[in-house]
Amino acid sequence: MSSPLPAARRLVDGLATAAADPARLAVLATVVLVLALPQIYPLPRGSVDIALGTAVALLLAPVVLLAARGDLVRRLLRLALVRIVLLLLALRLLTLAWSPEPRAGLQFITLLGQFVVTLVLMSAVARGGTAPLRRLQLWYWPWVLLEAGLVVAFRLLPGLEDAFLHSIGGYFAGQNTVAALFGDNPNNVLDPAKAGGVFINANVAAMFLGINGLAAFALAALTGARRVRVVGVVALVAVLFTGSKSATVLVVALPAAAYGFHRLRRYATPVLRRYLLIAAVPVGAAVALLLTLNRGFLDAMLEAFVGRAAIWQFGAEAFRDSPLLGLGYGGWNLGFAAYADEHDIWRVFPPHNILLGAWAVTGIAGLLLTVAFFVATFRLVARLLAVDGQARQVYVVCVGAALAWILVQGLGENTDIFGDIHLIPIVSLLLAYLIRPVTAESSAAESSAAEESPAAEESEDNVSHPDRGRRTTPAVPAVGDVHHEPGPGDAELPAVVRGEGSGPEPAAHRRG
Repeated sequence: MSSPLPAARRLVDGLATAAADPARLAVLATVVLVLALPQIYPLPRGSVDIALGTAVALLLAPVVLLAARGDLVRRLLRLALVRIVLLLLALRLLTLAWSPEPRAGLQFITLLGQFVVTLVLMSAVARGGTAPLRRLQLWYWPWVLLEAGLVVAFRLLPGLEDAFLHSIGGYFAGQNTVAALFGDNPNNVLDPAKAGGVFINANVAAMFLGINGLAAFALAALTGARRVRVVGVVALVAVLFTGSKSATVLVVALPAAAYGFHRLRRYATPVLRRYLLIAAVPVGAAVALLLTLNRGFLDAMLEAFVGRAAIWQFGAEAFRDSPLLGLGYGGWNLGFAAYADEHDIWRVFPPHNILLGAWAVTGIAGLLLTVAFFVATFRLVARLLAVDGQARQVYVVCVGAALAWILVQGLGENTDIFGDIHLIPIVSLLLAYLIRPVTAESSAAESSAAEESPAAEESEDNVSHPDRGRRTTPAVPAVGDVHHEPGPGDAELPAVVRGEGSGPEPAAHRRG
């Protein structure tokens, strides 16, 4: 009988070869992006709903770990938001020890692990500059257009959505999930005034479209692809057809705020900025007044808020009883069942708040880490806004608006720090190009990518003729942009990328 050692050695060698090849890593990232929207669930009803995208991402974990070894993993670990995500993953694993239903934690742990793997994979790909980004986009944006088209069609033809869900909807939302949708666990896509496309929750569908709309504008700023901007417009318009009240407000407020902030930073003098900020108060009040005058819209928002307030009341009572450890996996459902009987609530509802959900599962530590993740991310965005270059500023502003969408709408939905499972690849891609580590090995690739970058050009035709465009700088400043003087040893990641507390600063830049 032959020894398994040679076969294992060949497997490790094959994984190492794939991890060292940027082209193969880009292919793996493409597969992850292609599976972002369909999230195919191949297993039949009665078994566990495991998305093909999740299975593929976890199977890629060994390759991703090999690709991240050495310089990349060191630089990623210097970032506060990466350390926070890893601590949150460790805490979710630890929470299994005191949970009443540990099996209920598999989804929370698995999805966060998928987010970590995908973020590292996208960070490895991002080291190649914008060239791989252009190839990745070709395989992703058609799916976003498909989702937008389905939402519009289902909103105009509710019967079509019903037929879709009864026939093939289970393959895209989970066989057990769709079975429960028409059984004892209905969701809001059954309302004719809402539409979700492949989603069974119209609010989450709106979040997917809204964040992808902002992501399209962000990535188009790096690649100069005009057609991607069109995808962004289509996705944002389709948000209105989902019927989500909160998303209807966000789809107007966040893109307008991103555009206004960018123009304000670029053109306004300090005095004019102050006057514009003062003028924003009455403008915001006017918008709120218009929403108030729309009685139907206002009544729908109040109804949604009242429904969630009853859920949050249970959360407040549970927090008083167990503030430190929370309720553990399965604890919310057990406690809410008794609460629902006492208050005539007809079924068990999840927390409907990203912060409350974090506390319920992992206690006060999980709540603080969730808050810390968004604080670290927005601080990074604020620091990168100081970087010169219009294309880079547009990217950072749009990414900041997309992350704000996750947080703001997440305060009323059952989502995670990355949104939901469909958003893991695109959010990871946005963060990867936001925190892209600059290494000596990738500097040549960055210079080549900068020569090809069409961000400063007027049309996509110039992409194939890089010599016609003018040279642009990378989306994240290279070491030479911050540390002008050469010196021995490894290059340090710029402070604007590392964030505060993310690692030691060079002695020349420390405050006395």
